Amino acid sequence: MSKRTIQSHFSSSSASTPHTNESTSEPKKSRVEFSHSDLIGDPGKRKPIDDYQPEIRDQVKRAYALNGPTQPRDIIFPQYSEYKDATYCLYCYLFFNSAKPEKFGSSVFAHQGYTHVEARLKCEDFMNQKTNVGRKLVQISKEEEKCYEIQLTASLGVARFLIMQGDAFRGHDESSTSLNKGTYREMIDWYKDKVEIVKEVYEKCSKNCQMLSPDIQKDLTKACAEEVTSVIIDEIRGKKFSVLIDESRDVSIKEQMTVILRFVNDEGKAMERFLGLQHVQSCTAIALKEGLVRMLSSHNLSISMLRGQGYDGASNMRGEFNGVQKLIRDENPYAFYGHCFAHQLQLVVVNDTLLAKHHDVLLEKIKNGEIMTGRDVLEIVKKDSIKPACNGGALGLIGKMESFDFVFILHLMIKLLSMTDILSRALQRKDQDIVEAIYLIMDVKDGLQDMRENGWEPLLKKKINVRGTSRRRKQKVTNMHYYHVEIFLVAIDAILTELNHRFNETSSELLVCMACFNPRKSFSNFDVDKLVRPAEIYAEYFDIGDLTVLPNELKSFVNRARRTPEFLGCTELGKVAEIMVKTNMNTSYQSVYRPIELTLILPVATASVERIFSAMTIIKTDLRSKIGDEWLNDLMICYNKKEIFRKICNEKIKK
Repeated sequence: MSKRTIQSHFSSSSASTPHTNESTSEPKKSRVEFSHSDLIGDPGKRKPIDDYQPEIRDQVKRAYALNGPTQPRDIIFPQYSEYKDATYCLYCYLFFNSAKPEKFGSSVFAHQGYTHVEARLKCEDFMNQKTNVGRKLVQISKEEEKCYEIQLTASLGVARFLIMQGDAFRGHDESSTSLNKGTYREMIDWYKDKVEIVKEVYEKCSKNCQMLSPDIQKDLTKACAEEVTSVIIDEIRGKKFSVLIDESRDVSIKEQMTVILRFVNDEGKAMERFLGLQHVQSCTAIALKEGLVRMLSSHNLSISMLRGQGYDGASNMRGEFNGVQKLIRDENPYAFYGHCFAHQLQLVVVNDTLLAKHHDVLLEKIKNGEIMTGRDVLEIVKKDSIKPACNGGALGLIGKMESFDFVFILHLMIKLLSMTDILSRALQRKDQDIVEAIYLIMDVKDGLQDMRENGWEPLLKKKINVRGTSRRRKQKVTNMHYYHVEIFLVAIDAILTELNHRFNETSSELLVCMACFNPRKSFSNFDVDKLVRPAEIYAEYFDIGDLTVLPNELKSFVNRARRTPEFLGCTELGKVAEIMVKTNMNTSYQSVYRPIELTLILPVATASVERIFSAMTIIKTDLRSKIGDEWLNDLMICYNKKEIFRKICNEKIKK
């Protein structure tokens, strides 16, 4: 029997075994990915670490470790689950040793031993980059560390500039021979040409450590976004807040839900902070509510701290968010929905904003002489046009512009729009409070009513030079009646009707009560009985003792405020809160400050949300339509919160 070689063994086996598609084709494993939005804030709802795929297990551990323990109520404990009303340990969750099962009892501490310290040490070692196994296997000199630091600083500086400007990172052709390798790579090359030491570092470093890859660009952006978000969360932590939510489609026809948080900071000022974008697969009430809870949970914010909800007017009309607010109210009855007051105000804002835009355009055209310029253009068209249709159309438009109707309505609209413009601009302020908004609308309504009764004669006295009316035109009514009743009164009544329809000052008991705390005219509307009512509405934060002493505390505060110079000239409830914090009166009169704070939290309008969507059209364009949801969210956070992003130093981001 002949000896068989290794080659013959393989050849015979291969020959005897036919290759078929069934034997060689194996299903491809889908790539498992993990993003920050997948974090589950409530520790009682998390699945064990061992249930995650091995290839992403370290990513999950690092994400939870960076996020820190869930402490929704700003109480010092390891972790707290509102779902199970129990405490948990983050270290033990991440590095639990299943080989050492534990149970509470004396044996844990006396015989078996408690492995919490072991888990804590493992977590600290895991987060320490210098103790990483890969770092130990590869010895890095001090010189190499210094070069890497220079390289990282240059890359981060370029990334920060592009993020601040909302510019694209990538290019169509990023090869070394390309004439335009994309903004990020081109700026790195420019940086190397300008700074000699940076150029030397890039020339010395290995080809696989250029810090130019798309993953590096995304990591730099994420590091920036995490630091910005960390500042925002630190501002909010332990405070009550409300949410302003809206959804819109981006250029790639994806439904993006924007979440903005409104709260009162440590200085007593109402703030609105952009929390992030959340891609939702559908616009059902359950999907939107789950998306909101998931976003809050990923930042260790609890829905139990929610005290107000505000949604866009158009979305409310579609009915998408009506179910959302009910689902949230079922879980948290103190999360008051803004339909009774903020919704009406915001619809007025929408309409008045349109009027304000027309007002600005109209004044600009009159100032620049564009209306008369347009008439001159029509004169040229009428004179030089060889087409009868163009000639006749231009002649007709000139006639309309020279008519009394056109000029009269022009002057009337300038007057009306100047009144509503004040309201529109004021309501779009980020720090506007709901009580001040009431007074603004009341002022506009009073002004319009006064104009309706007394503004006709002053308008008639304006000198208006127009072309005369043809005698052939039959007058069914007198000119005075036509312009006074059918134009002047109708225009004013249309705006008054809109205001009265969209906003009714008796629609919210809370607002009517807190309006008595307005500081105008030295708290002239002060009413103790009405001001006690908000404390009864927020009964969770006021015990029987607080409610008993609140009337006397309110009287004492108002008497002191009337004697305090800082309150002189104060006209807004928001300023009252700021002055109370500045003078430490918020600690002396805590029962007075709390309902003011809760009122300021209530959302006024969703103008901030619309600004976010405007910014999204800058970040995600037709040429950048393939940008991922996570990268888009990171870019949006930094771009929309530039005032925070600018203050964060590079050293903090590099950590």
